[in-house]
Amino acid sequence: MELINVSTGMPWFWTIIATTVLSRVILFPFTVKQMRSTAALAPYQDEVTAIRDEMAVAQKRKDMLAMQRAALKQKMIYEKAGVSLSGMAMAPFIQLPVTLGMFFGVKSLCDLPLEQLKYSGFAWVPDLTVTDPTWTLPILATLLMNVQISVSMRDLIGQTPQMGHIMNALRVLTTGSVFLMANLSSGVVVYLITSITAMTLQSLILRQPAARRMLSIPSIPEHMRGTAPSMRESFVYARKWIKDKMDEARVEAKTRR
Repeated sequence: MELINVSTGMPWFWTIIATTVLSRVILFPFTVKQMRSTAALAPYQDEVTAIRDEMAVAQKRKDMLAMQRAALKQKMIYEKAGVSLSGMAMAPFIQLPVTLGMFFGVKSLCDLPLEQLKYSGFAWVPDLTVTDPTWTLPILATLLMNVQISVSMRDLIGQTPQMGHIMNALRVLTTGSVFLMANLSSGVVVYLITSITAMTLQSLILRQPAARRMLSIPSIPEHMRGTAPSMRESFVYARKWIKDKMDEARVEAKTRR
């Protein structure tokens, strides 16, 4: 980040934005690869879900043989789809260090604080080392997080039956994040806003048929995308899930006696 600032002479406000965009560009090939794998697996999603349920039951029963059989079935489906199981599992681990590295890198510079960050070069956010007294940045970041979740939901809810409810839960949780971000320095929140915006635009671009054809990403049929649940449906689902888990815990406690 400092290299970009020194070599370009950009003010730190724009340096943070440019470095964040550059980090998303570096991660772009991994995102495309992950999307190709997800799209290739889409026709087999029902089988994959059934096998995962089978593995969960086997794990609960501590039946190692059944778990191995289920794992072998999963491997065969991935091979049929032309997807590397290890490659798909590694994608998030490749992206996570870059994302966390950027976050903590910006945070450490603002916390020092680096003297130049006190003169951001952008009139609306003059000092990147302090929190935003107007709360404009935290509120904007929270709104953008909800937009990003809404955009991503369309592509994710077809992967597992629970995904839509998980995304709704995240939308609720993000409303509280405004108070957390209000305690972060303005420079960190600028990074978050830029990162969220870049990911949202990336999702919208990669949804376009022309972009998918150019990048060899198979199109997912509309009927496989699933339907976004309402907040009420997610609340009913969460209540039922909690009740089922409590019933399972009671049954398990009785069997141990």
